[in-house]
Amino acid sequence: MMSVKRILIAYNPVSGRGRASQFATAIAAELVQHPCDVEMCPTQPTDPSEWFMPILQSKPDAVIAVGGDGTLRQIASMLVETSIPVYHAASGTENLFAKSLSLSTDPETIANTIMNAKVKTIDTAIANDAFMVLMGSVGFDADVVARLAASRGTSITHFSYSVPILKTFSNFLPPTISIDVDDATALEHQTGFAVVANSRAYARGLNPAREAIIDDGLLDVVFLPIRTRLQFLKWLRLMKKGTHLHHQDAVQLRGESITVSTDSPAFVQLDGDTIGKHSKVIYTIKKHSLCVLE
Repeated sequence: MMSVKRILIAYNPVSGRGRASQFATAIAAELVQHPCDVEMCPTQPTDPSEWFMPILQSKPDAVIAVGGDGTLRQIASMLVETSIPVYHAASGTENLFAKSLSLSTDPETIANTIMNAKVKTIDTAIANDAFMVLMGSVGFDADVVARLAASRGTSITHFSYSVPILKTFSNFLPPTISIDVDDATALEHQTGFAVVANSRAYARGLNPAREAIIDDGLLDVVFLPIRTRLQFLKWLRLMKKGTHLHHQDAVQLRGESITVSTDSPAFVQLDGDTIGKHSKVIYTIKKHSLCVLE
């Protein structure tokens, strides 16, 4: 007799203006047609150790995170270094994690994936004391994310970024950055943009760290020197073409520990969420620490 799988669906009730709730219900409807015991849990904006960790005591066979990359990051932070695999049923704005693993959004396909239980182990990282799955950065995008967080409502779309982008561009002030890789100095006091990436996926397909691999046991760091708006637009054009890393001024390195420092505190974003201003962030790889279903 086939054993009954215990599946926990954690969904963001405001993601996609309510679409995540409907999506979660559709996935649950597919799963109950298999030998599955399904529990549904809405996410909360507070620390997941307070509300999600107690639910995990039931030891589900798998967790489905329904929402955007922020939802996935919140859920994955509690599953890291456990044997419980997670599936990202994407319903956010960019859905970079799902894109990086080519995950389906079809409820029937998701149910079949859960039943087949093909598990892959990927890397995650810690940025100071914050959990990271995809990437962190300092510079233009981190400023945009901080502006958006200060004014956002319960749900966002691509259009929500328009005003923060225009305000950041009009008040253009790139940070001065230093970078250490595995305790060796790689860059000192240069103005520009820096991203530390565990995955190549990035907003709007720009992919500054386009050679990052999510399960290679290393973090990629890319620095692009930017002093003027014109230089910023030049790098955007090169990133869109996918040729920016061939430029002689681009810096690309890999390591297990990467420290990004700024001459004065600057906004930092992780996986599309702001973590406030910092003058130093130490990114440390956590090799093969998260089980995912694909």
